[in-house]
Amino acid sequence: MSVLIDYSSGAFAANQAQGVGTVTANDPNFADVSLLLHGDGTSGSTIITDSSSNAVVVTANGNAQIDTSVKKFGTGSIEFDGTGDYLTLGSGTPNYPNFGTGPFTIEMWIYNTTSGSQALFNTHRAGVSSGMYFSINTNNALVHGSFGNGDNGNNITANNVISLNTWHHIALCREGTGTNQTKIFVDGTAVLTYTDASNYASYTYGPYLASYDVGGTTAEYTGYIDDLRVTSGIARYTSNFTPPTAAFLNSGPTLDLSSGTYFNYAPSANTTFAFANPPASGTAAGFALAVTPSATVTLTYPASVEWPSGTAPDAPASGETDVLVFLTDDGGTSYQGFQAGDAMS
Repeated sequence: MSVLIDYSSGAFAANQAQGVGTVTANDPNFADVSLLLHGDGTSGSTIITDSSSNAVVVTANGNAQIDTSVKKFGTGSIEFDGTGDYLTLGSGTPNYPNFGTGPFTIEMWIYNTTSGSQALFNTHRAGVSSGMYFSINTNNALVHGSFGNGDNGNNITANNVISLNTWHHIALCREGTGTNQTKIFVDGTAVLTYTDASNYASYTYGPYLASYDVGGTTAEYTGYIDDLRVTSGIARYTSNFTPPTAAFLNSGPTLDLSSGTYFNYAPSANTTFAFANPPASGTAAGFALAVTPSATVTLTYPASVEWPSGTAPDAPASGETDVLVFLTDDGGTSYQGFQAGDAMS
């Protein structure tokens, strides 16, 4: 049997830019984002979308809803009127949060309109002797505490006051890795540093926002929350920083397939890749990605990639390089992925 190949009909990667392509950094830690609520949508809507890769189901209770008149970024924020308003989060796989004794970051923009004790992020509920909270106390200062996790429920209170009717970026970060150094930041400035060795493991219930307990009967939050992001396994801020100037990004490093056919990336943290601008359907094209981690990381590729035996290769060790090759001919609907080089040093 003979096979005739008509080279006049096309060449592999004929419509692809040649040379080294562009990798847009986006959020290098997006793979570790457990929850991301932008609060965007139509005013009055109770559809609140989790933009993390977990797609957590968010349920609005009471009058919690999208508001488009008061917002920090995007088209809206999440409004709470302080009377029975709160959000519950689905307790799927993985459960939220599952920080264990490791590092984490809880951050958000808040615009509170009423003084006094108000809940923000909470995993404790009545009748359960475990969990944590990140809240505003009666002096309008931020509070972080835990229940049944080694600190006997002692409150740790920041010496700052959250002023009303203005946007503030707040963050709670624990470094973990032996030191357990934990910091509360307001508008990029550390207002409190302390040690927290609590074990925040998976709980029977997912966390909830804007109330100390499900049912919205205790310390309900009054105001607006925008761009709430929870990152597991990463302390994003360890020293003073400039608060975000735009909405948090919804993806990890992105390969612009129109910019080249060879890409280099050196991740220093767990990374989820995205592919953008594939060639038109019917155009056969391919590209290579060389990955050289500078730490021990986990690499995740788009779900549209089909791997031999259905399993993506493990990430190379720190300092070693893997070369991956990807092929597509259907406009990026699917890719065939192959490992061309393994543990190259």
